[in-house]
Amino acid sequence: MVHAAPALGGVSPVGVRFTPSLVGVGRKGHVALTFDDGPDPESTPRFLDELDALGWRATFFMLGAMTRLDPGVAREVAERGHEVGVHGDVHGNMLRRTPRRTSDDIRRAYDSVAAATGVEPR
Repeated sequence: MVHAAPALGGVSPVGVRFTPSLVGVGRKGHVALTFDDGPDPESTPRFLDELDALGWRATFFMLGAMTRLDPGVAREVAERGHEVGVHGDVHGNMLRRTPRRTSDDIRRAYDSVAAATGVEPR
């Protein structure tokens, strides 16, 4: 169950107190814009165009499985200057996985996202 601590931290006052940056508490006057579960071949290019028009940067938390379906879109996210992160390989509940399965999922996603984008996901 320890491997699921980050997921639990985000839904409790404990997470806000002890790991504020992991649960979205940041500097005053700033907003973090994130996109999860992509990249999607239809919507992600539209978001990229709108973000460019606004001059904004975002963080895209990518699924390895989605990245493997369309690595070109993933690469475009990085090329346009956005931060790239990993959201897992598939969108599964970590509370229902063993630590080994969680580790394997994250490693698979990390490798896929890094290969597609040419950057190390954060």
